[in-house]
Amino acid sequence: MRILVGYDGRENGDDALRFARELAAIEGAQLHVVAALDYAPLPIAVDAYERALEEHFDEIFERAAQVLGETPFERRPVRDGSPARALNDRAEHEEADLIVVGSTHRGRLGRVYPGSVADRLLNGAPCPVVVVPRGYAPERPGLGLVGVGYDGSPESRTALASARHFAKALDAELELIGVVPPIPSVPPVWAGTAADVEVAMRERLEEALARAAEEIDCEFEVSTALLEGDPAAALAARGVELDLLVLGSRGYGPIRRALLGSVSAAVARTAPCPVLVIPRGWGEG
Repeated sequence: MRILVGYDGRENGDDALRFARELAAIEGAQLHVVAALDYAPLPIAVDAYERALEEHFDEIFERAAQVLGETPFERRPVRDGSPARALNDRAEHEEADLIVVGSTHRGRLGRVYPGSVADRLLNGAPCPVVVVPRGYAPERPGLGLVGVGYDGSPESRTALASARHFAKALDAELELIGVVPPIPSVPPVWAGTAADVEVAMRERLEEALARAAEEIDCEFEVSTALLEGDPAAALAARGVELDLLVLGSRGYGPIRRALLGSVSAAVARTAPCPVLVIPRGWGEG
């Protein structure tokens, strides 16, 4: 497994490094720290300018080494004014399995700022992306509880496969989470009510969650949770209890690209825990 971490030396990047360090506990995982500097080439070579760039890179990677401690990592300095583009390019070039980034330093605590590196990666990355909220500090080492948004759809099944992998590899518990959304109205040609639709949806989700939980092996603890309300708000609120929340990408751009639907986008931008977004079709073929 190859993990890329976007890092610029700021504190919000430290959160991403620490979380990536936990994920690197997976046997065989390689950690690559990508530092992208806004490089404006001069019309002629200037040695002092080149030295300043190299010194800046050195400072960034020295801080990364302090944060990561004994965890080994590969240095990946990139001269590119767009960190998101740099991470995308490196992920494709190195066939990365995962990108880890921190939330923006400009947004509110633990929030992804529109147009930020995380926001851009969540709409087109060639592999799964984890966004670690600024200020995230787990109360215990490792991942204790991995949650996955699940409704039986193909995207949620893809997310479940990844969540199961992380839970098993990191000896964590796994929680399958379904959400019954409010039903504002029903077609006038049907005599049923919104309450009838909610009951039917609840029954369908309960069945889907129970079936999925039964299909998972018993090498680790598996539970289910059925919530009510706006799906994005309910999933984000559940993040208070989670060490990682895994979601499928429901945007319909190129397959195996992390193009967000409205729910996954809102959750990734507001959840208080790290959120892993799995591209549609990831792992197939």
